[in-house]
Order: sequence, then C-alpha cells, then structure tokens
Amino acid sequence: MSEELLNKVRRILLYIAFLMAAFFFSYILAYPLGYSPLGYEVVKNHDNTVVVKSLNTWGIAEERITYQAPEEDEWKAKALVDRIERQPMEYHLFFTSIMVAVFWLGMEVRKGQSLKKVLVLSGFYVFVSGLSLIRHLRDIQEILEGTLY
Repeated sequence: MSEELLNKVRRILLYIAFLMAAFFFSYILAYPLGYSPLGYEVVKNHDNTVVVKSLNTWGIAEERITYQAPEEDEWKAKALVDRIERQPMEYHLFFTSIMVAVFWLGMEVRKGQSLKKVLVLSGFYVFVSGLSLIRHLRDIQEILEGTLY
C-alpha cells in the first residue's frame, strides 16, 4: 500500500472514531444524565392530569406546571407525556450535531480553510437539529398553554 492510501485510511478511521465518540458522549448526556436545558420532565401522570417540571438553561428544575386536559381532549394529556418522553432523542441529535460541527470546524481550520467559511458551513449541522429541537419544545409548550388545537 502506498503512503497516501494509508493516510486516507487513517483519516477515515479517525473520522469514524470521532463520530462514534460524539454519539456515545451525547447519548450519555441525553439519556443517563437526562440533561435537557429548557426542557420538561413528567413528575406525575394520573388520568387527565399531568404534573410537569420545567427545566432552566442548566437543566435544573425551575417550576412545576399542572396540566389538566379537558374531558373531550384526553388525547392531549397523552400527547404531552409522549412528547416529553421522546425529548431525550431530540437532545441526543442536537448534542451529536454540536460535537460533530466543532470537530469539523477544527479539522478544516487546521487544513487551512477560512474560519469564517467553515463557521457558516458547520453552523448548518447544528441549525437543522436545533430547529427540530425548538419545534419539539414548542409543541410541548403549546399543549401546556392550551393553544394546540
């Protein structure tokens, strides 16, 4: 094998190793540690009443919200619990995209690319997953405020 081919294989293996590490660390952040800044946690779920704990930027409990679904809209309480239980998946995707963007930024700047250009391109990695996370959190908030129809 030529030296050039070996360097390409090493680089690809490095990228794969970093992707696996980013996936693993973001999994630990989102699932076992349960870190969800500006997220929600279900404290109590009984019939049509759901007690939800909102979290601040640091992932620490900020306030408790009691949601009482109207009798004709029992599905909203179930939808609220379901969305809160799926919240770690959204954070897992978001944390992984941040780690990949930072890694890619460092690799491209090290290669000699313009920092400004690489920042814009790596921002797209985070933008898509961030948009998905924001939409997910907004859906939860709409159910809690009663504005979801």
